[in-house]
Amino acid sequence: MIAIRNHLQKDVFTPQEERLLGLVFVWKAGKKRKNCILCAAVSTDRPYQTSLVKFKKADKGEVYKQVAWWSFEDLLVVDGKNADKDNPEFDLQFDKVYKWVASNSGEKNNFMSCLFKLNRRYLHNRIKFLNVSSRILEESLRPPMEQRARGPVEEEEEVGVYQELTSKEAFDIEKLMEQFDESISNSEAFAEKMSKDLHVLDEANIRSIIVSEKQVTEMMEMIDVSLVEVKNIEQTLQTYEELLQSVKEQMDHIHQSNYQLQVIDCNQQKLLEEVIFLVQNLDLAEEHQHALRNGDLSTPESLQSCIVAVEALNNCMHVKLFPGHRKLQSVVEQLIKFENMRQQFESRFIRHINVMFVLQGNDQSISLVQQSGELIFPNHKLYQDELLPFSPLMAWIKSNSPAIFADLSKVYAENIRKLYDKQTKEFFDLVKYRLTGIKEGMRFRIQESFEKLTASTSNLQKTLFRSSLYEHLGSETDLADRGMMDKAKDEQNKEWSSSTFCTQIIDQVLAELEPICIAEEEFISKFFMLTEDTCSEPPQLLCSKSDLVLTVNQESTERVRIYQSAAEQEDSGISSKRKMMSEIFSTLELDLKAFVNLCDKINPSNSLHLLVIVGQRALIAQDCDPSSFLKSTFGNILVHVKRNFDKCISALCKQIEEAKVPKKTKIGILPFVIGFEEFGTVAEAIFKNAERRGDLDKAYNKIIATVFTSIENIASMNLKTPPDVVIMENFHHIYLFLSELKIPSLEDRKKEAVQKYSDHRDLYVTKYLGQPLEKLNIFFDGVKARIAQGVKEDEVSYQLAFSKQELRKVIEKYQGKEVKKALENLYKKVVKHLSDEDTLLQVVWSTMQEEFVRQYKEFEETIARCYPGSGITMNFTIDDILQYFLEITKSIKQPTV
Repeated sequence: MIAIRNHLQKDVFTPQEERLLGLVFVWKAGKKRKNCILCAAVSTDRPYQTSLVKFKKADKGEVYKQVAWWSFEDLLVVDGKNADKDNPEFDLQFDKVYKWVASNSGEKNNFMSCLFKLNRRYLHNRIKFLNVSSRILEESLRPPMEQRARGPVEEEEEVGVYQELTSKEAFDIEKLMEQFDESISNSEAFAEKMSKDLHVLDEANIRSIIVSEKQVTEMMEMIDVSLVEVKNIEQTLQTYEELLQSVKEQMDHIHQSNYQLQVIDCNQQKLLEEVIFLVQNLDLAEEHQHALRNGDLSTPESLQSCIVAVEALNNCMHVKLFPGHRKLQSVVEQLIKFENMRQQFESRFIRHINVMFVLQGNDQSISLVQQSGELIFPNHKLYQDELLPFSPLMAWIKSNSPAIFADLSKVYAENIRKLYDKQTKEFFDLVKYRLTGIKEGMRFRIQESFEKLTASTSNLQKTLFRSSLYEHLGSETDLADRGMMDKAKDEQNKEWSSSTFCTQIIDQVLAELEPICIAEEEFISKFFMLTEDTCSEPPQLLCSKSDLVLTVNQESTERVRIYQSAAEQEDSGISSKRKMMSEIFSTLELDLKAFVNLCDKINPSNSLHLLVIVGQRALIAQDCDPSSFLKSTFGNILVHVKRNFDKCISALCKQIEEAKVPKKTKIGILPFVIGFEEFGTVAEAIFKNAERRGDLDKAYNKIIATVFTSIENIASMNLKTPPDVVIMENFHHIYLFLSELKIPSLEDRKKEAVQKYSDHRDLYVTKYLGQPLEKLNIFFDGVKARIAQGVKEDEVSYQLAFSKQELRKVIEKYQGKEVKKALENLYKKVVKHLSDEDTLLQVVWSTMQEEFVRQYKEFEETIARCYPGSGITMNFTIDDILQYFLEITKSIKQPTV
């Protein structure tokens, strides 16, 4: 163990400037025996730091590696397990308990003694030792002289422990040896010299002790004399204290009297302050009391006096009083007086404001009829300016009587709604009259006409976008109605010549309603203090500009789902301002939807106008105030407009899918192709300056996909016109107007149209031009077959069926006149198949010319290869062919269809 101790001291603790004080071989209790060493060490420098370190022997060599370290200060309890019997087990408790088993009881007891010494010396007995033999602890407390008398084995073991010098000790020895550098050559002589010096020092110490004993005796005698003097002084002080005791009692009595006088003065001062406080804060001026009792709320000056009086009364009633104040009778009487005045004025104000609300709701002074039929919504600024001065009193009512305030807001909403409902009805009746020329009495007849009109829109020969209602009513209305409508048509023929008039009406309607809604919303926000409404609003249909774009661009089914979800959320929790606006303008949204439906029935192109105009208004409302009632209303109307637009597009696609054409006449350009061209022209004009056109692009793609499919379906029917001509002409027409409109979303469709046109043009040319020199084609096909079978080209003429004589016979059958006559018949057939588009006829005829020239050149090349030097040529040249085509074009005119 001594060797291991020296090894650890030298290799581990000395480099760390620590001294190893004790160690023990241990292993963990209850586990497989794995020996390790538990060491107790202390630092060599102040302040001393003690620690416990666990070492484990490395796998190779005699090297010990540190596996755990604990600060001795963290040790709480040392448990020896059994104080009466020798037991190698012990526990050390830090943050948790570590159970150890020592190699033997002697090592354990020595380690316990070492820990006890460290605890006593460095930690002042802070660590608890349990179940440790008292013999071990008493032995640790013995003086050093007694500990030297221990057994020889222990002394020998302790002497044999190697203690390395500290750096300071080594430095002092080196300094001493430098002083006697020349005299230490003989170590024995040096040691003898040091021994003599030590004896001299011991002798000097003994002498100093003897001298100090004499001095101590003298000092003790002087202390005895001092004690006698101190006793005399204490007796004198006792006498003085008895004399001062009577004076102290008199001074205490005077102090008590002064204290009581100060308390009385302080109480009187506080009482005066409380009285002044109550008088100043619970006193209402006479003029304020008069205003509250008799003030006239109908005049501005008296109203202002009432507002000031109410503010003063409110300050008096809300003074912060302590519980003791309310026990004073005068305070109670004053508070009762204030409460009576408040109730009286509150009742008077409520009656006055209710009368104003009712009078406004029943006001008959403003009517659209009195405004010479101009499409102007009445302005309510006069009403609002009349009510705004009462805002401070409404705020006072809201803070003092929330229930009454809520009832007042309901009364206002009910009465002003009556006025708005009446004015909205008159406004939209005038709008309907401006659009249709039908007065209120004709409402049911015009509605019946609209239903008939909607049912008759399946006729594809009519224009997609009707310029007026009356172009399509025809005999479907009775004579009296038709006469009235014809008269109205004559009066407004210019406006109904296009959809511009409807567009102006739509824009004017929205422009009139927008400032009315904004002004009313601003008024109720100020008058009913709704600007600071902290009620959490549910997600609305149009919460941001990006949400608006999403709504515009989504499919119909998805948009309806979002609309329903937003409506459910709006029912579950809506802000007070939005709720009040919805109550006031309860019919506005329904009237706007009816107006939208009317515009759609008058002219389907109005759906496009509405989509652009309402979308722009919704975006503007969103930018101004995302939480406004107007934003929500325009958003819902935009959804309705989009739904109507989708229905219109779906109906148009269905009409195109169900389109039928006569089988015995030349078809030409299909009506729905012309209709799509008109749709694109009108739509591009409407969306020219629009910010959003996502719905239009979707409608374009949906319609044109239906148009493409219907063209091919109609071409596949058994018609008089060849299928290739039907496809070629219609796709060529689509390509031309798509190139003119330059719609970015239809670029792919334009490429597809030109590809279909080119493919079917080539098919038509190949089919109807065919092989005009049929026998020559048959002859040269046989020549190609022989060459494919392995016959050389220059030996083909030796074949009996393909000799030079046979070739001349075939060529003789095709003179120039016969070829020209065949081409004339072909041209007449092409003219009969194609419609009146001259450019397409020229293109097809030019393509046929190129195909015929190609066949001619192929014949000449075959003759030159297979019949060299025969001198055989065709009876006409390429120049003759070009001349034939030119003469045919000039001589035969296209018949008028």
